[in-house]
Amino acid sequence: MIGRRIPLQIKLPLLISALLTTVLAIVLVFTYATLRRNASLAVHERLTRATRQIALVSASAVAGNQPRHLAVGNDSVIRRALRDPRTPEAAVRAALERAALPADSGMPVELWSADGRRIAFFGNDVRSVPLAAQGRPELPKRIASTFDTTSRLSSPDSMRVGPIYAEGDKIHLWFVQPIRQADSTIGYITHQRRIAAGTNTIRILQELSGDSVTLYYRNVDGSFWTTMTGAQMAPMEHVDSMLARTPSGAQVIRREERIGSTPIIVGMQTPESIVLARPRRTIRTVLLLSIALIVGGAIASWAIGLSVTRPLGRLTNATKALAAGQYDVRVPETGDVEVRRLASTFNRMAEDIGASREALEQQTRQAQAASNAKSEFLTTMSHELRTPLNAIGGYVELIEMGLRGPITEPQRRDLERIKASQQHLLGLISGVLDLARVEAGKVNYEMLNIPVDPFLAGLDALIAPQARAKSVELIHVDGEAELTVVADREKLRQILLNLLSNAIRHTPPGGQVQLSAGMRGGRVAIAVEDTGPGIPEEKREAIFEPFVQLDRSLTKPREGLGLGLAISRDLARGMYGDLIVESAESGGARFVLLLPGGNSELASSMVLSGETPARSS
Repeated sequence: MIGRRIPLQIKLPLLISALLTTVLAIVLVFTYATLRRNASLAVHERLTRATRQIALVSASAVAGNQPRHLAVGNDSVIRRALRDPRTPEAAVRAALERAALPADSGMPVELWSADGRRIAFFGNDVRSVPLAAQGRPELPKRIASTFDTTSRLSSPDSMRVGPIYAEGDKIHLWFVQPIRQADSTIGYITHQRRIAAGTNTIRILQELSGDSVTLYYRNVDGSFWTTMTGAQMAPMEHVDSMLARTPSGAQVIRREERIGSTPIIVGMQTPESIVLARPRRTIRTVLLLSIALIVGGAIASWAIGLSVTRPLGRLTNATKALAAGQYDVRVPETGDVEVRRLASTFNRMAEDIGASREALEQQTRQAQAASNAKSEFLTTMSHELRTPLNAIGGYVELIEMGLRGPITEPQRRDLERIKASQQHLLGLISGVLDLARVEAGKVNYEMLNIPVDPFLAGLDALIAPQARAKSVELIHVDGEAELTVVADREKLRQILLNLLSNAIRHTPPGGQVQLSAGMRGGRVAIAVEDTGPGIPEEKREAIFEPFVQLDRSLTKPREGLGLGLAISRDLARGMYGDLIVESAESGGARFVLLLPGGNSELASSMVLSGETPARSS
């Protein structure tokens, strides 16, 4: 089925079979190439030895004819006939008969003068019309052509051999023996011969491969090709040093040797398909055996894989169930020792995870209950404390107004101290109440597109009195006019007022607090930087924890409970932003509020309805 995963017990045998098939294919290719080359080289080597032997035997046979013809040419009757036309023809024929061989009955032996006249002959008369050779003595064309390939001859009186040709179903060639006197040629003895396979040649062919090897002869210039039996054959196209191609397109393995100094080449060829038949049979046999082994191996690997993967499959399904929360799942401890050990380990692990999960859930419920109780306690205590504190504030105002009678100046100063303490306590209680609401996720965020620069400028009226009272210079750095942030307006004001108030409180008189805004990493960064003592790097994370203050000691008392930064960061994260602290260039601290950037051209606002908890990051 498309998109369905293949089970491991099926995939593993398939992978093993594919791997074995690939390796087998590579081995078979290299094996066949090696067998093919070795077979071709072996046959070519045998053809080389046989062809060389036949060429040597033929060259020896040709060389063996020269002494007989040279003896006939030196006969006094032959030389007298070349000088004196009146020499009796019978005597000349008798002399020419000594050059003939019994096996060549009827093959003509002729005596020619240097000027191209046939003086006498013995055997068949094969001459009808003399043909003049260009630039040569007037000899028949086949005789004259022998002088075109004499570059391999060692001396002028060496016997020439003409190219082969066919007459009927017989292959003929001419031996031409010059008759020399002093430094000139005075005549020629020509002897027609027939090429026929001898017993030695037939034996050599039979030793090779019987009928598959063909013996052929050809002229050096390629003008005539013939088999040993006299059948003419078409020329073959050269492929490389070992191969040739017949006109039909079949490739043959061949070897050729030139017969001595003659213009004749003897060659042997055998079809490549016959030579490669044995390697192909071997490869087919190996292939069939390999296929049988692969099929058997696939079946065996499937059986083995099934015995291994079935327990693993059960273990995999149990693992998925465990990950999905089914902590009571168990696997049977069956199979091999390793599989049983793995199943036992998994079962113990599942039991431990189940027990740990149950304990964790119990602890989570207890912690949640404690957190809820704490939040309820803080909320209740905040409300309970605010009521008497408001009452205290009301009575103080009544006394200040003189409704209870006139008050003295010392009493008025005491009333002002009571009122200040009452306002301070109300602030602390409001902070605790805000923290409880944030942690309980009971804060609503109305997200709007707020222009940053006008919003920051509006904070000056709220924080400037505190800065003047502390003799701290408040600086607002103008930013880009189009810079817009997506945030809740009241929450944004609460965060920035808290940061500015902290900066002024920790900056010594005569210092500066700077407020600026810009883009950082795709978000709007609103920075509050002071020239105070700064914050050590190891305490930069601790200051965001509730009820944590720096330098909280008897000698350096600080107002508040340390909730401002914790509440501010939770509010920032609730608006999909963050609050971080950095070292300022002036040596003080720089708090950076990061919030999503908005669009100043949007007319509508983005509102997150409902109660949204602060994000952790």
